[in-house]
Formats: sequence, structure tokens, C-alpha cells
Amino acid sequence: MEYTNGYFQLDIREDGTYIRLYPPKEGGEAISINEVMGYLEKVKITDYRLPEINAAITNLSKNRLVKITDRVVPECEEKIVIKVAKDKMFAILRIYPPSVKGNICDKKGIMAEVSIAKLKYGVSEKVIDYILEKKEYCRDYIFAKGLKPVEGKSANIQYHFDTNPTSKPQLLDDGTIDFHKLNIFSSVKQGDILATLIPMDEGKPGMDVYGNVISPLKVKNAYLKHGRNIAVSNDGLNLISQINGDVKLEGDTVFVSDTYTVAADVDVSTGDIEYEGNIVVTGNVRSGFTVRAKGDIEVRGVVEAGFLYAGGNIILKRGMQGMGKGILDAGQDVVTKFIENGNVYAGKKVNTGSILHSVVEAKDEVIVSGKTGFVIGGNIIAKNNIKASSIGNQMGMVTNLKIGVDPKLIEEAKKLEKEIERLEEEKLKIVQMLELFKKRLSEGKKLNNDQMRLLKDASIKVKNVEEGIALTSTKLDECDDIINEKSDGRIVVTGTIYPGVRISISNRNYYVREERHHCQFRLDDEVVVVSSC
Repeated sequence: MEYTNGYFQLDIREDGTYIRLYPPKEGGEAISINEVMGYLEKVKITDYRLPEINAAITNLSKNRLVKITDRVVPECEEKIVIKVAKDKMFAILRIYPPSVKGNICDKKGIMAEVSIAKLKYGVSEKVIDYILEKKEYCRDYIFAKGLKPVEGKSANIQYHFDTNPTSKPQLLDDGTIDFHKLNIFSSVKQGDILATLIPMDEGKPGMDVYGNVISPLKVKNAYLKHGRNIAVSNDGLNLISQINGDVKLEGDTVFVSDTYTVAADVDVSTGDIEYEGNIVVTGNVRSGFTVRAKGDIEVRGVVEAGFLYAGGNIILKRGMQGMGKGILDAGQDVVTKFIENGNVYAGKKVNTGSILHSVVEAKDEVIVSGKTGFVIGGNIIAKNNIKASSIGNQMGMVTNLKIGVDPKLIEEAKKLEKEIERLEEEKLKIVQMLELFKKRLSEGKKLNNDQMRLLKDASIKVKNVEEGIALTSTKLDECDDIINEKSDGRIVVTGTIYPGVRISISNRNYYVREERHHCQFRLDDEVVVVSSC
């Protein structure tokens, strides 16, 4: 056999016991004196001559026979040595040669040593067969391997929204800063996935060569925590928003609210606010800033020349100082303590304590009540009723009241009128072009291909424009019919109405020329009449 590592073999003779030392081949391991000493102790030879052995190993360049003791020891069979790694994940088998006349070991003998070593897992009989086939002495063979555990992964939660929104102004191209568009909250829509749980993987246990189970490192579990307005998917792995709203992560819990609260003024610190649900502003809305909600808007401070747009109600705990620019536009009611120099539009009712120099329009009614309950100046329009304690003032301030008309219909009628004007202008231009081409033809002049095409297209376009005018005019007539319908609405004054007030009920006009008290205005037989209330 060809041996790579250096090795040694006992040679027992009549005059004593010898050891033959074999140097390694190129690339092989040399004989270690410590290994020789260990082996001799294993075969119970303690009276060996260490200096002679050490000297021979030190200068070993070829086979050397060294007498180690005068004593004749018994013949030794092949020695099997098994060592287990500190982590118990593999075992090494090393074979030492028998004495010259000693017995060799077979597979049965090796397996017996394995049993003595108490190895119960990962022993490879193929490796053992290979060792027996090659049988290279003083060489380590890994013949048993444990199974490393498969480490698991802790559970993880992925959030599909900005968990840490910040308010940072945007730098514009011209170098100025836009304080209106700030990222201060995360809006979500119904059905949006808010968070996904990546379940923990506990891993798989391993086993050492002794058959002991090796558990993987412990992993941490995680749980989807949420507040109201959030559903959990059937598989338990996703959080789903049940409403349009604002999503926040507080600690490890996801919350969705249909009300977004601004805990201060709406100003440069917040920018414009736009939200799918309701909005509550605990402070004021400063001039030039916009608050837009699909639900309700509540402002606990004052609205300056700001712009509020709500799909639902607008509620001002104090009031509005609009400076002639501010707008309140609600799909339903507007409720406020006062309206001063503002523009207010309500899909249903306006309920306020006073109105001063403002435009107020309501699809249902305008109610001005409270300690003062006055309306001074401006234009007040409602489909049904207007009710106030005091209207106008002693100075004869012009104050316009109009009922019996849906403000939105008036606006729609104005749009239709403008559309008709646009179409008429378009028709005039086309007709002028047609007349020009016809004149040229009557003069015997020829038109080129482009001009002939324009002539043909213009004729068709005139027809289309005329149809558009007719359709728009019909819509306008329908609006006018509704606007001019007799109204059962009333203007009720629980206190005083002053000269200078102009009243219109279904486009029937009345001018207040003298001070009146506790009265109401209604339409009777196409005439505005005044009666006590």
C-alpha cells in the first residue's frame, strides 16, 4: 500500500521490542513524538527509551528501526482510535498498524469500536469500507457527521405605509419654499393592505454523532396588532383597511381613523390638509391654506382667509373672518358662530349666529340665530327659507336676500349661458369662413384641396355646433323653468328688518323701504307680500 503520512510499527524480536519509523511522502504529515508516546501507553509499553525514539524521529529521512525496550512484549493487533470533535458534530477514525506479526482489524472490529464510543448518528459505512480498502495508517478519516440544525427566522411585519411621516417643506425650482404640500399623515383607502405578517420559521433540529438532538436557536414570534376599522385576512397574514382614512403606527399597533386631527393651526407647519375621512383642526386655519375632506371638517379656532372643502359638514366652533377671500364649501351643512367677509356654500343648511358682508348660499335654508342673529350686507341665497333676528342696519346697508332658487341651479344656468355664448361665437367664425369661400367660388375663383376640405368640414361642423346650441338651450330653459317656479319658501325676521334690504322670491322682487318688526315675506299670487309672524 502507498502511504502518504509518516507512520510507525512495532517489531517484536527475541532480544526485545523495536519500533520501525517510516518518514512521510511529499505533502504528508511527519511522525509526532507525542503520538508515538500516546500509542505506546495504549499498548501498555511504559519502559520505552524516549531519547532514542525522539532522536530517530528528529532526523528521520528513511526507515529507521529503533530498539525501545529489552523486554519482549506480546504481539499487538491494529489499533483503532476514535476521536470526537468538541462540538460533537463529527468523529475521526485513525488506524495504527499491528506489530509485524499482529492481527489486522476488519469491519466488524471497527463497528465494535464505534459501539464502544457510543456513536449513534451519522456513521458512514461507505467511509469505513473505504478506510479498510485504503487502510492508510496514521491518517485521520472523518467517518461520522452530525446534522447541523437549520436555523429559523423570527417573524417579521412589513408595513405598507409610511410609519414615520415627517413635515418637510418642498423647495421649488425658483428657490422659494412651498409650505402648502407637507407629508404629515398617510392616507389609505378601503381595501388597502396595511401590513403583512411574515410568519416565523422555527427551523429544523439537528443531531450530534452521539444522537443528541440539537435545537435551533430560538426565534421570536410577532403578531398583527390593530385597532378598529381594520380587518384581518382569512389567512391571518394581512391587515386590511375597512374605511378611507388615516393610518398610523403607534408602538406596534396599527390604527386607522376616519378622523384626522391637526393638533395645532393649519399653517406653514402643516401645509394644506387633504384627507379621505373627517378632519378636526384644534387651532385656527390661517390665511391662504386649504383644508379638504371627503367627510366632515371641524375647526375649533377661527378660519381666516382659508379654504375649506368638505363632502359632509363644516363646523366652526368659533367662526370665519374671511377677508373677502375665504371659502367654506360643504356638501351638507355649515354650522358656525359667525361669518364675516366670507364665501359660504352649503349643500343643505347654513346655521350661524351672524353674517356680515358675506356671500352665503344654501340649497335648503339659512338660519341666523343666537344673541345677535343679524345679517348685514352681502348676498344670502337659499332654496327654501331664510330666518334671522335682524337684517340690514340703520345705515341702510344694502343686503340682498334671495329664496326659491337653488344656488347650484343658478350657477349651472350661468355655465350654460357661457357655453351658448361660446358656441355662438364658434358658429359665427365658421359661417364667416363659409361665406368667404362661397364668395370666391361665385367670383369664379378656384379653391385648393385644403380649402375644399375646410369647406366640406365647416358645413358639417356648423350643423354639429347648431345641435350643441339647441341642446344647451334646452337645458338652460329647463333650469330657468325650475328657477322661476313659485316658491313656498319664506324670509322670517324675528326682530327688525331695515330699509336697504332687497328681497327676491322666485325672481319676484321687493325692496324694504321702511323699518319693520317681527315679520315674514312670502310669495302670494306672484307678488311678494309682508305679514306678521
